Amino acid sequence: MRATGIGSLPGDDFSGALAAMGESFPSLVPVPELPARGPVAGIIGRGVATLTELPVELDAAGWRVADAPDRAARSARATLRRDIDDIEESLAGEAATVKVGLCGPLTLAASLHLRRGEAVLDDLSARRDVADSLAAGQAELAAELRRRMPAVTWVWQIDEPAAPAVLAGRIPTQSGLHRYEPLDVHVAGGHTGALVAGLRAAGISEIAWHCCSAGIPWRMLADAGVDDAMIDVATLRTADLDRAAEWLEARKGLGLGLAPTGVRDAVSSADEMLDRLLGLVRTLGVDPGLVTAQGILTPACGLAGWSQAAASRQCSQVARAAELADEQLSG
Repeated sequence: MRATGIGSLPGDDFSGALAAMGESFPSLVPVPELPARGPVAGIIGRGVATLTELPVELDAAGWRVADAPDRAARSARATLRRDIDDIEESLAGEAATVKVGLCGPLTLAASLHLRRGEAVLDDLSARRDVADSLAAGQAELAAELRRRMPAVTWVWQIDEPAAPAVLAGRIPTQSGLHRYEPLDVHVAGGHTGALVAGLRAAGISEIAWHCCSAGIPWRMLADAGVDDAMIDVATLRTADLDRAAEWLEARKGLGLGLAPTGVRDAVSSADEMLDRLLGLVRTLGVDPGLVTAQGILTPACGLAGWSQAAASRQCSQVARAAELADEQLSG
C-alpha cells in the first residue's frame, strides 16, 4: 500500500522539505507546497504561475486577471522555476515516482478575480479562458518535467479544495451578500477533463484529484478520466461510501486521508490510522486486497499550520500505517 503527503507543509526551505518527503514517502514522493514563502508559493500563486498567455497581478484583494503581469506574477513563475531546478538537482537521474500537486480549474476560477472585482467564476468566457490556459500551461510543465527528468515517473495531483462549494453555489460574491450560481457539473467536468486530456497528451499516466471537503463529485471524476480520488475520510457521507466502494471496484486509486489535520500538531499514530482504515474497509464491504492494491494513505489535508517537527512525525506515522495495513489486510 502506498503512502504519500498531500497539500501544504510548514517552513520555507524547499530543498529541505523535498528531501524530508523523499525520506518519509520513498514510493510516492510529494513535491512540497510551502505557503510560508508568501502568496507566490501558495496554491493559487503556484496555479497562476502555470497559466499561459493570461497575465495576472496581485493586489490587496488577491490575484486577478490583468493587462500585464506584475512583480508578484513574475515572482510566482520564478519561484516555480527554481523549485523545478531544485527537484532536478535533488533527483539527479533517480528512478523515483514523484507527485506534483497544482491548483485545478474550479478552485482557480473561484479564487482568481476579474478586473471589476468579481471572481472568474462569474464570467463564462473568462472561466473558459482560465481553464484552457491552465490546461495548456500544466501540460507544458508536465512535458518539461518528463524531458528534464526522464527516469522519474510523474503523478499529477489536481488540487480542488473549492470544488464542492463551486458546484453547490456556496462561493460568495465580492460584496459577500450573495453567492455565485452553482456551476453545472457537466461544465465543471469539461474543464477538469480538458486538464486531464492535456496531461495525458504530455505523457502523465497517473492523475489524481484531491479535495478534503465534503461533497466529492464521483461521477464527474470518472467521466473526466481521473485515476485517483484523494479524500478526507472524515468527510465521507453515507452516499459517498457506496461511491467509494464502486470506485475501488472499478480498479481506481483511492487516497485515504486518515490523519486529521485540523488541530495543530495533533499527531495521529500509525495504530490509530490503522484502526480507522480497518473500520472503513468493513464499512465499505470491499475485498481488502483492493484497498492494499489501490489505496494510498495520506494526511487528511495540508500541514502548513503545523510545526515542522509535528508535521515530520505525522508523515512518518502515515508511512508506518501503510506498512501495518499491508500486514493486516494481506493476512
